[in-house]
Amino acid sequence: MRVVLVRPNARLKSTYIPLGLGYVAHAARADGHEVIALDARLERLSTEKTVSRILDYQPDVLGLTALHVAGEKKSVLDVAGEYKKAGGTAPIVLGGALVSSQGKEMVASGLFDLAVVGEGESTFQLYLRALDKGERADKMPGTVQNEQGVVQLTPDRPFIDDIDSLQVAWDLLAPERYFTLSGQSSQSIIKKSSRCLPLFTSRGCPFDCIYCHNVFGRTFRARSPESVVDEMAMLKETYGVREIEIEDDCFNFDLNRAKKIARLIIDRKLNLALSFPTGLRADLMDRELIDLLKQAGTYRIIYAIETAVPRLQQLIHKNLNFSRAEDTIAYTADSGIMTCGFFMQGFPTETEAEMRQTVAYAENSKLHQAFFFYVNPFPGTKMAELFPVMEKLDGRDDSMGYNTLRVNLSEVPSKTLRKINKSAYRRFHFSFRRMWRTFKVVPKNFRTLWAVVITFVLSFRDLDDF
Repeated sequence: MRVVLVRPNARLKSTYIPLGLGYVAHAARADGHEVIALDARLERLSTEKTVSRILDYQPDVLGLTALHVAGEKKSVLDVAGEYKKAGGTAPIVLGGALVSSQGKEMVASGLFDLAVVGEGESTFQLYLRALDKGERADKMPGTVQNEQGVVQLTPDRPFIDDIDSLQVAWDLLAPERYFTLSGQSSQSIIKKSSRCLPLFTSRGCPFDCIYCHNVFGRTFRARSPESVVDEMAMLKETYGVREIEIEDDCFNFDLNRAKKIARLIIDRKLNLALSFPTGLRADLMDRELIDLLKQAGTYRIIYAIETAVPRLQQLIHKNLNFSRAEDTIAYTADSGIMTCGFFMQGFPTETEAEMRQTVAYAENSKLHQAFFFYVNPFPGTKMAELFPVMEKLDGRDDSMGYNTLRVNLSEVPSKTLRKINKSAYRRFHFSFRRMWRTFKVVPKNFRTLWAVVITFVLSFRDLDDF
């Protein structure tokens, strides 16, 4: 069959390469299907032009993907609706993190024949096999379906244990298209090289933080160190990649494995820049791993701290060990690695004093950079279940992001919370000592300058104002 996989355009300006489509494309190709990938966001296609391209491809199956923030929900609804209006007859399958949070709602729209929950490779592969044989897929695990007007969620599909078997159809994604200022190969703005690609070395996170979607489950499943480094070498040789971003949920959960990956990179002399933009667990690090990562080429690590208040750490089920985290931050920074922190403001029942306690923690640390995000109860998270306030959004849940305050669960008025947020950026970044320390480790290029400008804007404006 001819399978067309599409990432619709959305108002997000970043166009990081859609790895999810690459994984699903490889699974479909393994069964002999012809696969076409269309990144409408990269090409800045309107809904009409996207649908026109899809119709030209004459798909037997149309796959759409979306995350849960910043207009992606609307974009897939628009493309699916316009495709049907234009006479498109191929079954439409929806995948991506959006399904894990709002799958029933999306299928209830009547625009999608199937939605894939969680890991999509096996489920999509089996769905294509059923279609190819003319069989029904109404009982297929890991899906949301509309059966005669009744939206049903089938039993969960077991997560894939052997993730070494999963591969990205890199040639189909054509990474070279993203190595430009108009494109963006990964989600992070700060890079040493524009020839940068993201990479997953594991799936799953064993921790139970209530604000997390946790699409890949609670069981940590890791690729072999050899397969990880082989893929890095292939990307360097085939596409001229100079930097790799590790996108794992919890790369350092298995310290011995993480160290082996670093040693293999060193032994094979890959000479790649490495960064960890999604946030490592600070209290799981040790000094030997930090030393090895530095030697392997790591120049930037983000640690997800979230809050410096023990009460809130328990509330959100993160339970960070602060003494170990502080030692990790200090040692990483002293090692010459750009050290950044993720923090969140507006947790349920959080007080103004507790918010300022977290800001003070960041300010007194050796972090070079800090991000202070608003807490939003994204659908599909435990936080949304525990604090069901989505009705207050007045239908604006699709505009939820990390820099916009949509629902205030704290004890602090929203106006005050916004002031504390902006003050946090100013207090942290506008320190001449920190500026000098950061200048010595930050990459010196245009993208970094742009990141500094964004930080400056965040310090004086709330993104809700734009």
